Amino acid sequence: MVLISTELFAQESEQLKYICQNFDYQKIESGLNDFQNKSTGKVKYKWNTELKRELINDYFEQIIEFNKEVQDEENPAIHTVYTHKIKLIKKKKGQLVYFKVVRLKNVKLDGKWVPSEIVLEEKSNNLLNQLKADFQKTYSLPLNFEKLFETEIAYGSYCGYAAIQSEYRVKMSQLVNSKDTTTLINWLKSTTVEIQLYAIDGILTLKKSGLSFDKSVLNLIDLIEKKEGTAHTCSGCMYWNRPISEIVEGIKKEHYNG
Repeated sequence: MVLISTELFAQESEQLKYICQNFDYQKIESGLNDFQNKSTGKVKYKWNTELKRELINDYFEQIIEFNKEVQDEENPAIHTVYTHKIKLIKKKKGQLVYFKVVRLKNVKLDGKWVPSEIVLEEKSNNLLNQLKADFQKTYSLPLNFEKLFETEIAYGSYCGYAAIQSEYRVKMSQLVNSKDTTTLINWLKSTTVEIQLYAIDGILTLKKSGLSFDKSVLNLIDLIEKKEGTAHTCSGCMYWNRPISEIVEGIKKEHYNG
């Protein structure tokens, strides 16, 4: 299958923007299901949740991928795929706080074709201010929008076919070796949960070696463990999403019982 995006997908673009306008997650799901029900043998619509996890206090970040697959007229084995993504923040019960609809378009970068995001619509409501206030109150740092909807960072020890240490595993080890508790605590307050997981690993490593941490830091670890949703993890060539609570529980067991 080939990933491309052109104006042939304009009608779907407008419809995706429309189903987000009421800031109601149920209407989004209903609209996406309506698309799927229109699928035929030559044109298929599919959608799936790529990422969903709690940020704080029942506020969730989520990425929905929406594809239109068009069968080639001359070669039925070939399908062209047109892709959109809906990135949103919502309350647990379904009220949206923020949404961004993007279309993916292939661009050439360093000699390789890679998907680039074209923003079609981006809106928020007053609940976003409450989310920002809750995040600031809990972590004593502002919510970093640039760190939302992260899908490239994976928590693990050895990642990829070559089983090399991940970028943040290497950085974490350096912070532990230098006993840089300040940076690790800042990581613990990150908007990105995978970075928070590396922070927990590093902090508990240092705690096990004899360093003491303020109770507020340990309380944040317990708070992160209670987050609903999943984080991206890796082990060798395997990448998959695991429940955040399960990952933190495993880290604690390793450091407290290992």
